Amino acid sequence: MKVLSLHSAGHDTGVAYFEDGRLVFAVETERLTRVKHDHRSDVALRHVLEQECVDTDGIDLVAVSTPVRSGLLRIPDMDRALERTAAGDLHHRTVCEMLGRRVECVVVTHEVSHAALAAHYAGWEEDTVVLVNEGRGQLTRSSLFRVSGGALKWVEKDPLPWYGNGFGWTAIGYLLGFGPSPSVAGKVMAMGGYGQPDARIREQLLAVDPEVMNDRELAERVRADLAGRPEFDSGFETASHVVATFQEMFTGAVREVLDRHVTRTGDGVGPIALGGGCALNIVANSALRAEYGRDIAIPPACGDAGHLAGAGLYALSQVAGVKPKPFSVYHNGGGESRADVLSAVQGAGLRAVAYDRSEVAGVLAAGGVVALTQGAAELGPRALGHRSLLGSPEVSGMRERMSEKLKQREWYRPLGAVMRDERFAELYPEEAPSPYMLFEYRLPDGTAPEARHVNGTCRIQTLGPDQDRLHGLLDEFEELSGVPALINTSLNGPGRPIAHTARDVLDDFAHSDVDLFVFDDLMVRGDSAR
Repeated sequence: MKVLSLHSAGHDTGVAYFEDGRLVFAVETERLTRVKHDHRSDVALRHVLEQECVDTDGIDLVAVSTPVRSGLLRIPDMDRALERTAAGDLHHRTVCEMLGRRVECVVVTHEVSHAALAAHYAGWEEDTVVLVNEGRGQLTRSSLFRVSGGALKWVEKDPLPWYGNGFGWTAIGYLLGFGPSPSVAGKVMAMGGYGQPDARIREQLLAVDPEVMNDRELAERVRADLAGRPEFDSGFETASHVVATFQEMFTGAVREVLDRHVTRTGDGVGPIALGGGCALNIVANSALRAEYGRDIAIPPACGDAGHLAGAGLYALSQVAGVKPKPFSVYHNGGGESRADVLSAVQGAGLRAVAYDRSEVAGVLAAGGVVALTQGAAELGPRALGHRSLLGSPEVSGMRERMSEKLKQREWYRPLGAVMRDERFAELYPEEAPSPYMLFEYRLPDGTAPEARHVNGTCRIQTLGPDQDRLHGLLDEFEELSGVPALINTSLNGPGRPIAHTARDVLDDFAHSDVDLFVFDDLMVRGDSAR
């Protein structure tokens, strides 16, 4: 069966193509347009349909998450589809006009698409509790599902209070002057490490009328009231205490909901999966994993970009009866030809030479910064070695250089690190690995100080030998420097999405102080190294 899967409307749109349960190709719109959170799904759709690996004439089924860009799919009973999903149906089966013909179509409720992706990463294990938590879905801001008999069952809608979901993070960001962008929550969360929970702030936040989630005028009155109180002053120190307090409240609220629904056995609790943008909250994820003493399944593209796969996974598993196959996170686009890389390099006035791992490791050990691309990019917001900026976490000033100067991010935001599985197991023998950089770990004293957040933790990506280029580079870097990890942060300039092509990388960084660029089996010395 050949399935085209779309997230067609809203922010972070994208399109995927499945064949016989296997994800063949996927792409997020923003990677093609370089407009962050881009909604123009027609761009991604055209790109996917142009790929040689996509059988446009053989598509059997189209799956789309709500909301739906109806002009793109031309669904004749779109009103009926929205009526049914708004009433709580998990999906609506219909037809759409695609590629000059009618094709069967499954309209998947927004929350259900998130849940299907999370359940997929949990292996559809029986009795998995799936919490979808975001700013706003189609029907809810948070939803509780359970995998039962191989099917998704919607258990509870909006079980979380206002301070337990994405709305709350958006509200705190707005209160502190960060504006309404989908990127705000990540910026705000980073402040919490600099503050301490405050009982006075907690009391005032608990007193907020829960109707703020549904009444904009009330929400604005509450914001104005809080903004006038000294505990909510927008100065950094005060704001950090607000965020630390809110983080504690958020984590506690999520834990209380899961406590009511997890399956308890003599060995502990049953499987748990998290979906929706709030599953990117590393502090909460780590606290929950420690609390329940088990790993938690979280898709790396747990935000709205994940719908490009989630809708198709639901249609395959729950409608067509096809068991989807596991897929790599490295499925965003299809990589780049050598000819295109060389064209981009020459256009930037630079010269490419053959990749030399020893030279790259030497540049890093000497305190240089390397921009690395290889193959297809990662799905989701985490750079996991296929579109990464790398630097030594032992070189003084490296955090400032990479985060503040190269990427022009706020000074207080943390950086992640990548570490080989075997070194991680030595440092954290009792801890589960983190291949998608979705958990934090307390760094031993003296280890990777430039990747250490103010609270002593680091969000670590663990890397197996299947990622041979970066794994080998880490090995050689450690031989030269004695350092078991590299700073790994996303490869994008200020305010831009992660770079997708060599041209994107050079547009962002060709005239910066990046020392070396790696494009698959080619490398290019930067301006500062020539």
